[in-house]
Amino acid sequence: MDEISRPSPRGEATRDALLDAATLMFARQSFESANLREISVAARVNPALIGYHFHNKEGLYLAVFERMVAQMAKVFDPVMAIIDRVLAEPPGQDAEHYLQPLLLLMEGLLVHMVREHPAWGELFVREQQSPSAAFELLFNGVISRVQRSLVGLVGRIRKDDDPEQVCLLAATIASQVIAIRNSRTALKRLMQWQAIGDRELDVMKAMLRRNTTLLVLGD
Repeated sequence: MDEISRPSPRGEATRDALLDAATLMFARQSFESANLREISVAARVNPALIGYHFHNKEGLYLAVFERMVAQMAKVFDPVMAIIDRVLAEPPGQDAEHYLQPLLLLMEGLLVHMVREHPAWGELFVREQQSPSAAFELLFNGVISRVQRSLVGLVGRIRKDDDPEQVCLLAATIASQVIAIRNSRTALKRLMQWQAIGDRELDVMKAMLRRNTTLLVLGD
């Protein structure tokens, strides 16, 4: 991109402010209920700039998810690269060889879901329940990559299971971190935690490692 067409720092700041405001508004009110003027007021920018940067409401909504996917890719790409190398090897290694990258991926998912933007979980759940074009961005950019990695690793460990069993077991393993994300407030009350800091996260990591090992190596 040349100097003429490169977005200005001010333009990027305006775009980011709109995306920040839209992320919160769409999570709280849904796509249908969210008001573009309210988003522009929250972002402290001229409403006309929504059209300039995103064309329309749907464009803004999709841009929220595009940014989410891009930020998650930065977190998970290094882990996915490790798993891709493991799965590119000929099968036949012992279970421990595949268990370690599986635990690495699950810990990465846990840390991300505990520390992610508070609105992201709400947006994820909504798109799972009522998928729109934004779900395709999530699925192609994040969900399918995680699924392939989980299924690939579980399949190497559970080589005698049929494909449906492998897929369902992979989904069961992933559901642990999804449940923590979706019931974080209730979990903190159950555990009598004021917040989820490093110590609390270490407790959850230990349980996640234990549960995942039992699930994938059991029976």
